[in-house]
Amino acid sequence: MKVRRGVLTAIEVHARRDAPHECCGLLLGTAAEILEAVPTRNIAAEPSRRYEIAPEDHFAALRRCRNDGEGVAVVGGYHSHPRSAPVPSATDLEQAFLEFVYMIAGPVDGSAPLEFRAYRLREGVLAPVTFSISD
Repeated sequence: MKVRRGVLTAIEVHARRDAPHECCGLLLGTAAEILEAVPTRNIAAEPSRRYEIAPEDHFAALRRCRNDGEGVAVVGGYHSHPRSAPVPSATDLEQAFLEFVYMIAGPVDGSAPLEFRAYRLREGVLAPVTFSISD
């Protein structure tokens, strides 16, 4: 899978802006490439420990993809781990569903570059997805 460099930049900006809370958003693209990161509101009761994408934001992204008619779809989601490595938590696994790519960025503390990892639900676990960065 390919991920455009601008997607990672957008996620990093969003993660740093929302820290110390977890940021979240949707990934738009195709089966082969993630083209865009769309920020959404985190409506979780404890946004410093969890994320929940606002349903209205998810529906808006779905409508946008349908109306654009360019073969782009919501192919995944992203969120940040403000204080920990980008490794799926038990909550991440509980909320995961098939066919979605999950991008996690973290940790967000300080000015060090964020680490990005991608996962997909396979046989009950969030398995790593290898990706390359495209321009």
